[in-house]
Amino acid sequence: MQQHTQLVLDQSTSGTKLLVVQEGKIIKRYDRKHEQIYPQIGWVEHDPLEIWGNVEELFVTALKENRLSSKGIQTLSLTNQRETVIIWDKTTGMPLYNAMVWQCNRSTAICESLIGEGKESLVSEKTGLRIDPYFSGSKIKWLMDEYPEIKEKSGTGELAIGTMDAWLIWKMTEGEVFATDASNACRTLLYNIHENDWDEDLLELFDVSRKDLPEIRNANALFGKYQGIPIQGVLADSQAALYGEDCINCGDVKITMGTGCSILMQVKEKKNIRDPRILTTLAWQDTQETTYALEGIIRSCGDALNWFGSQIAKVEEIAYQCNKCFDISQEEVYFIPALLGMGAPYWNNQMTASFLGMKRTTTQTDLLKAVLESLIFQIKSVIDTMEEVSQLTIPQVFVDGGISKNKALMAQLATLLNKKVIVSDIEEYSAIGTLRMATGNIPITTVGEQVYFPINGDTIIKNKYKKWNDLIQRFS
Repeated sequence: MQQHTQLVLDQSTSGTKLLVVQEGKIIKRYDRKHEQIYPQIGWVEHDPLEIWGNVEELFVTALKENRLSSKGIQTLSLTNQRETVIIWDKTTGMPLYNAMVWQCNRSTAICESLIGEGKESLVSEKTGLRIDPYFSGSKIKWLMDEYPEIKEKSGTGELAIGTMDAWLIWKMTEGEVFATDASNACRTLLYNIHENDWDEDLLELFDVSRKDLPEIRNANALFGKYQGIPIQGVLADSQAALYGEDCINCGDVKITMGTGCSILMQVKEKKNIRDPRILTTLAWQDTQETTYALEGIIRSCGDALNWFGSQIAKVEEIAYQCNKCFDISQEEVYFIPALLGMGAPYWNNQMTASFLGMKRTTTQTDLLKAVLESLIFQIKSVIDTMEEVSQLTIPQVFVDGGISKNKALMAQLATLLNKKVIVSDIEEYSAIGTLRMATGNIPITTVGEQVYFPINGDTIIKNKYKKWNDLIQRFS
């Protein structure tokens, strides 16, 4: 019945999804892709107006096809790509520049300058993060430095700076609500995870006025209304997946294999863990608790496959073979997946991608297998580092995202990690997490899960990982 209907908006790096949920079950999903804009090498942008137009179209389509009216929908929840930042004029409602995507490396020089000035320890202590172009702070500073018209509006009350959630909430409420939640705010390098607020020292460091930033609300708070529907339940996508996978105990780990790959370990109240290889981030903040997580960020996951499919060979033509029988390639071919530099635990923005070990006998299938192997190799390096830093043994990991549907690859991941790998039959854990946040953790119907166990005595993939890791260390 319509009175038990919720909507979830999932705005990701590659597109926007709108899910219709009735009686705790996802009954329909609608998708719209948006353009990936690459003005220069290493620069990545999205058009905020295109994304907003997609949201409007999806909403109209979902209501029409399911014969719904706004009055009968209980909540509209939101989960979103993190770190991507938008600056817009509150008076005109127009963006002053395209959304600068989390993948964008154009602020590398700013980060290197701040690190050279010795600011890394200050930022790490306050935020749990690194000074890196991945995060929003240096992107904002780049825009302030490059565009005087943006700088001139700063602090006047006319300028809005926010992550994707803040932009969409502002648009949905027609400018009445300018707000974000802590899981998004903590990814900007402007948020103090000890004080749970914007930090004056960090604002000064990145040349940002507090007046330009959104109000920070609890994830389960009310964020206004869209066409009469309460907007409730707002979480950044990776943290939402952690919540959706029910990773609530210390040491629980989830791996989301999307455009990039986010590996999060629940650490509850342990917000003081610091290691340059691994991040400490806020997981979620609601009316009941504030909890934290360790995170390893992999820059290129599904993005590496998209690149391979567009530049080398159509992935669909050979992916079936790899999925049906992912026998580890006998070719000593390795892929360095630094299409956008390397993330955790290596953190090298200058590193570039390459294939190593190709011979006349190397095929396109061998190359694709090398790309797939590099994805689980990166996960292995992060999991090993997490165990070392946390001094906890991880017995199992939960995996979601499109690439997790490759059963043979997941079986190899279990053997490589020497851990149980649990893969859900659905991809929507970010949406499930934010919906649970909105509805007080009511049961959500999921399909099932596939469990993979390590194969004892299988050393081929482990030996290949050692050689791959040696190559990464050599080129770092």
